[in-house]
Amino acid sequence: MNLTILKSHRAATSAKSTPLRRRVAGQKAFVPWRLGGNFFTGVLVFFSASLLFAQAEPSRPNTSFGMIDTVIVVGNDKTKEAIIIREMTLRPGMEATTEAMEWDRSRIYSIGLFTRVDLLVVPLDNRNMLIVDVSERWYIIPLPLFGFRDGDPKKPYYGAGLLHNNFQGLNQKLFGSVIFGYNPSLALSFSDPWIDRENNLFLSSGLSFSRIRNRSAIIAGTNNFDEQHYDVNATLGKRFTLFQSVSLNVGLHMVEVTDHRPGTTVSPTGIDRYVYAGISYAYDSRNLRDYTTEGMYVGTYITKYGFGETALSFTRIGADFRRFTPLPLNFTLANRVHGSLVSGSFIPTYTRTYFGYGERIRGYFKNVFEGENITGASVELRWPLLKPRTVIFSAVPIPQEFSVWRIGISLALFADAGATWFRGDKLSLDMFASGYGGGIAFLLPYDIVMRTEYAWNDRGSGQFVIDFRSSF
Repeated sequence: MNLTILKSHRAATSAKSTPLRRRVAGQKAFVPWRLGGNFFTGVLVFFSASLLFAQAEPSRPNTSFGMIDTVIVVGNDKTKEAIIIREMTLRPGMEATTEAMEWDRSRIYSIGLFTRVDLLVVPLDNRNMLIVDVSERWYIIPLPLFGFRDGDPKKPYYGAGLLHNNFQGLNQKLFGSVIFGYNPSLALSFSDPWIDRENNLFLSSGLSFSRIRNRSAIIAGTNNFDEQHYDVNATLGKRFTLFQSVSLNVGLHMVEVTDHRPGTTVSPTGIDRYVYAGISYAYDSRNLRDYTTEGMYVGTYITKYGFGETALSFTRIGADFRRFTPLPLNFTLANRVHGSLVSGSFIPTYTRTYFGYGERIRGYFKNVFEGENITGASVELRWPLLKPRTVIFSAVPIPQEFSVWRIGISLALFADAGATWFRGDKLSLDMFASGYGGGIAFLLPYDIVMRTEYAWNDRGSGQFVIDFRSSF
């Protein structure tokens, strides 16, 4: 094959969770340097929080190519030029440096519309032209959907979806999917990142149905039950700067349980119908969304559920802080602190928070930790074994959109800690679960990340982890 390289808690098992985390009598915790699990968790949380304010160290020379006179975009047969330039920091009259060009290259790639992005400065008649050369992805994508819910082979799902990834060349997205098997669902969605250019507004909306197996192990008992969720929502937001945005989300939701039990719904009929509305703020300066090596993400939100139309009434607030600090020798120090708190009246089981589904603690990857509130912290040291690069498969007669692949390999050492708790509990270090380990991340085409890792938890048990997304 011809290749052309372009430089460019609580104690729980996987089956059930318990309301309080206790150490097994006589079992000795195993953590680095033979320190106690509580000490390890405390240090991790403190270290993660302090790194949010760490300063990056320069790790590479920053060569200047002179002042830019003109920006020219080529290769964008479908995508409007403004969609690309909008994500760039470089403008005419600014100095083009290797650092600034690499930053913009990563930001353009993170739009999700291109298989290849290259930036170069071309002198012509005493003028410096910044050329942005892109190769577009296939924009109408039929998607076979299959896998295992929560990584459990006993929970297979399968189906199909259709994505228009670049409607009208404006990065608008139309998506529909139908899924069968475990937790079947039907979904339709539309998003426009730039619906009003003058005011820099964005819009999204969605309509969905899903039948979800109850996740609460506390209330499941011997005979579990299903939750049927119906949702319609819309989001309107404003992008203030290249990195900052605010959005307002409003929706209507209905939940019906197949076997009503106390705690599953607020309504005694087993059906909850309510309106919800929330506001969120995001600061996002990450260079790459799929596997970040530089930048920061700050996300905060507050959502109110129920406005008098039902007995359900509570508020949830949350925050997510991530920092990616470049270090010498191409290392990246990545850290994250996140949490969510709830207040209000009775909280039904379908709105509880969990580790073991979307959020994970490596070392307890398949264990479920359940509560009304959640907090967690992670630290990773990343190093690129193979820096992301573009590869052209020229020996295979396939369309250009599928022949240009971006691949990379990264090594990582990591540590995670987290806890869930109910409002009647007093949060303490004894409630935290933690783990640490190392692994390899494969950066694959179309923003797919596959991670293979090995982790030990704070009780000394080890496990292999395979996941198809970035850890954070």
